Amino acid sequence: MDLSGERPPPWKSKTLALIVLGVLLLGLGASGYAVLIKPDHDRLNLLQRWLVRGVVAKWERQVNALPEDMQPLVDYDLLLGQMNPIEKRLVKRIFAINPRELGFKGVFHSLEKPCSLVKIAPRTYKLNGQEKSTGVQYCPEASYGDYLLMMAQMRRELGRELFIDSAYRSPGRQAYNFLGYLAKNHDYSLRRTARLNALPGYSEHHAPVNNAVDFVNADGINGDNPGQTPEDFERLPEYQWLLQHAQEFNFHLSYPRDNQQGISFEPWHWHWEKPSPKQEAKTKQSMININNNLR
Repeated sequence: MDLSGERPPPWKSKTLALIVLGVLLLGLGASGYAVLIKPDHDRLNLLQRWLVRGVVAKWERQVNALPEDMQPLVDYDLLLGQMNPIEKRLVKRIFAINPRELGFKGVFHSLEKPCSLVKIAPRTYKLNGQEKSTGVQYCPEASYGDYLLMMAQMRRELGRELFIDSAYRSPGRQAYNFLGYLAKNHDYSLRRTARLNALPGYSEHHAPVNNAVDFVNADGINGDNPGQTPEDFERLPEYQWLLQHAQEFNFHLSYPRDNQQGISFEPWHWHWEKPSPKQEAKTKQSMININNNLR
C-alpha cells in the first residue's frame, strides 16, 4: 500500500507545532533575559555578545551602503531603525550607562550637529607599501582654518605635514565606532572600550565648537593603525613640533599620559579651542604673514 500521499496523524502535527513554538519562546526568553540583565562592564554575557555582534554586522552594511561623504554624518536614528526591538533595547541600555561607571571622567559635549561644517577632500598616504585614504572628513570652519595655517607653518619649518584622519563624527558614527571596537578590539569589555572610545555625546569629535581631529602623517603613522602604538606617533618630528607650536593655532593635546579624563594616551588626538581676543588677533596676523610669504 502506497502511503506517500497520506497526511501525518494530527497528534504529530500538533507535537511539531508545539516544538517550534517552544523553540521560539525559548529564543525570545533568552534574548529578553540578555536585555534585562545589567551589562557587565568588564565583559558582556554570551547572549549580549551575540546580539551586539549582530548589530555591528547590520550597522556595517548600513554605513558602507552610504555615499562616502555621508558616512561620518550617519544619523543615530537611522541606525536604530535597522534593529529589532530586543537589539534596540540592549543598545539603548549600553549607551545609557553613566560613563563614569566605566572610568571615563570627561565631560558631555553635544548630540547636536554643528551648524557650519567644511567638507574636506580625502588625502592619500602610504601604509606598508599600500595606498590608503583618510576618507572624506568634516570640520567646523574655525578649527579647519587654523589647521591650514598650522600646516603651512609646519611645512615651512619641517618640510612635513599631517593629514586629518578623523574629525567631526555624528553621534550615530560615534555609536557605530563604539560598538565596532567593543566587538572586534576589546573582547566585549565596556570598560576597556571606553578608555579609547567615548560614548555618544562625550566625544570631542562631535563637540560643536571645540572639535577634535586625529592626525596621520604621510607615512601612515597615526599610532592606531594595525601594528602601531601611541609611541610610534609620539616619536614623530611632527608630534614634537605640535607640542611646541600647536597652541599658537589654538590646538591642544586632549589626552596626554596620566590624563584626568580616564582616557588612554592619544598623541594623535588634538582639540581646537576658541581663542581669546588677544590670541585671535595674533592668529589673524599670522595669516597675513603667511599670505605675504606666499606672494
